[in-house]
Amino acid sequence: MIRMLKMLALISIVTLLSACAVKQSPLEAIAVQQLAAQTQARWQAHQLAMLELDHWRVKGKIAVKAGSKGGHATLRWDKNAVVQKMELYGPLGGGRVEIESDASGVRLKDTHGGQLRGDSVAKLIEQRLGWPLPFDQLPDWLRGLPSSEQAVMEWDEVGHIVRMNDQGWQISYPEYQLIDLGDFGEVSVPRMIELNALPGTLKVYDKQGEYLGEDFFIRMIVKSWQ
Repeated sequence: MIRMLKMLALISIVTLLSACAVKQSPLEAIAVQQLAAQTQARWQAHQLAMLELDHWRVKGKIAVKAGSKGGHATLRWDKNAVVQKMELYGPLGGGRVEIESDASGVRLKDTHGGQLRGDSVAKLIEQRLGWPLPFDQLPDWLRGLPSSEQAVMEWDEVGHIVRMNDQGWQISYPEYQLIDLGDFGEVSVPRMIELNALPGTLKVYDKQGEYLGEDFFIRMIVKSWQ
């Protein structure tokens, strides 16, 4: 996967340089090439560091909007290499929803005594809450990483993804934050993540079956990492 991502990144940079070279002097073209190489090196270093980060405790807020309807909730997410546990509580979940996922599958329970089982966090959340939240991809997007080899990415000058299209979603990162993760040292991780469903990928309905359209927006704000 890493090799494919590197190839896609190099192709994007070469294409950009080819387009810019037409109007640039030789010195300007060299400067652009050097900047692109530095950005690519920083992105690769950031990517490798984030791929090593496979456990965390995150607290934050999540909000959704589809048509004239929406909701929000507080999120707590504990993950290690074997199991992950999530808690959603607030209007989005109609109370408190707990999700646990491991090698045996996914289990969801709520404060009303309801319980669901399945093989996908996203499917159970949609079944219980009615919202098509892409939680199966979120472990990668939370770290500022693509979740597929087909992702199309844009970087800033320090090598962070600022925008990408990945698996039917446009993901934007308006803010990063520097945190100390102990053994991992100080790293930059997303503080705010915004997701928009790409046109034609979703048809959103509320829990009563009312059609809300194709536009679906999600904002996640990470308050703390541990």
